[in-house]
Order: sequence, then C-alpha cells, then structure tokens
Amino acid sequence: MVENHGVPTANNLLVSGSAGRAVTELVIPALLLRSQNATWSQLVHIYVPNGPTVAFSGRDLRSPGIAAATRIAREAGFEPVVRSPGGRMVAYDSGAVVIDHLDRTTGIRHAGSATFAANAESHVEVLRALGDVDARVGEVDGEYCPGEYSINVGGTAKVVGSAQRVTATGSLFSTVVQVTVSDRVRDVIVEVSEALGYDLRQSSIAGLADYAPALTADEVAAAFAADYRSRLGMTGAELPAEAVALASTVVPSNPQPFHVDDWTRANGRHL
Repeated sequence: MVENHGVPTANNLLVSGSAGRAVTELVIPALLLRSQNATWSQLVHIYVPNGPTVAFSGRDLRSPGIAAATRIAREAGFEPVVRSPGGRMVAYDSGAVVIDHLDRTTGIRHAGSATFAANAESHVEVLRALGDVDARVGEVDGEYCPGEYSINVGGTAKVVGSAQRVTATGSLFSTVVQVTVSDRVRDVIVEVSEALGYDLRQSSIAGLADYAPALTADEVAAAFAADYRSRLGMTGAELPAEAVALASTVVPSNPQPFHVDDWTRANGRHL
C-alpha cells in the first residue's frame, strides 16, 4: 500500500456511495481491474451495500455443498455471487460497509502479505477512533472466512475481513466491515458455512454496533472515507461511467451463483 502523507493526488480517486444492485457493485471493481485505459493510480470505492449478498470465492466453488449453499442464500433473500477476490464466503447487507481499493502502482503485485498487514493496521486505527471498540488484528477461533489479518474485537469476535485479487494490471483489495449484523445475516452465515462444510463458532460473528451501539454503517463509511482521503491524498470522484453502465447490464439467470470474473472476461474486453 502506497503512503503519500495526505498530499492530494489527481491520480488517487475516492468514490463514496452505492453503485446499484449487489451484482453491479461486485462487477465494477473487476471491470476496473481489467481496464487498460485507466488514468488513475489508485481508486477506492467505499459504500454501504444496496442489497443482501452472499459473496462466494473460487475456493467455495470446490465444495460439494456449493449447490446447497447457493440455494440457502437465495431462499434467505441473498444474492449469491462469486466475487473476484479470494478468501471464503462472506454474507452482508445494508448493515455493513464495503471498501474496494484498486491499485495500479508499480510493485503492488509483489507486496504479498505486506498489503494485508498495512491495510489491517490502518483499519484498526480507524475503528479505535470511533469509540469504545477494542479492535485488534488477528484471526479468532472458529471465525468465518478465516485470515491472519482479520480484525476482531477483544480477541473474541470477527468484525472485519479482507480478500485480494492480483492481476497483470494491478490489485483489488476488498474489505467488508460488519457494523450491524442482522439476524438474517447471522443465520445465513451459519447455514451456508454448514452447507460448505466449514467449521464455525457462531459467537465469533459480530458487528461493531454490538460493542458501540450508536454506530451506524453510514458513520463508519464516512470515517473510512476521511482516513483514505487524508492518508493517501485522495480526491473525490465518480466511478467511471463506462464501467457502471456495463456492470448495470448484468442479469443473473441460472441456478449457479453469478460468477463475476467469468462475466467480466467475456464482456469487459473493450473497457
């Protein structure tokens, strides 16, 4: 992750606000990652999701329980999508904040775990400044989508997870911050994890509002936007109109979860 000490940079763009449906929001960063004509060096999109989403990974597709997991997600009212970054399944709704950080700077493809570590430390600082949140970096026992650089509260419950996709044109680092975990989100994480054969400790599922009840997703999104703006010298912008228009044409129609990268490879060649 590149630091520039808050000096505004025209090539570092910050976008706030939802771009549309769950599928649209996940397709846009995949399209931007493939773009050969981008004029930005870094682009961060921070938003509160528009609809309930179960975001699977390519690893989840290898589970013999993926068909059952997809059915469970749909029956619960969640859009099942295979996202571009790795990791494992995560479910969220409008009680969460999503941060998509696209980076085309030199050397990013060789950063490895340093990218996860740097982002986790920055995110922890934002969360600690929000109030009575004992945010820490590290995996907790039995968490969903386990990772060394998950963020937990008090060493007991996961509240933030991240995943990355690296290509020849740059990287996409995607983070989900759980603010208010509704019963339906909690239930679908439990049931989909069971269908996929993943171990899960239910008490490891939590949101920031479980520890700081006054927090809202909009407030958390604003706090992260302020951090990226000052830390990376980002200027406010809109998402590239061509990517939004193309992503908005997606119409999932088959019983399998919609696969972002498959669709993007077939449709994003001229972006």
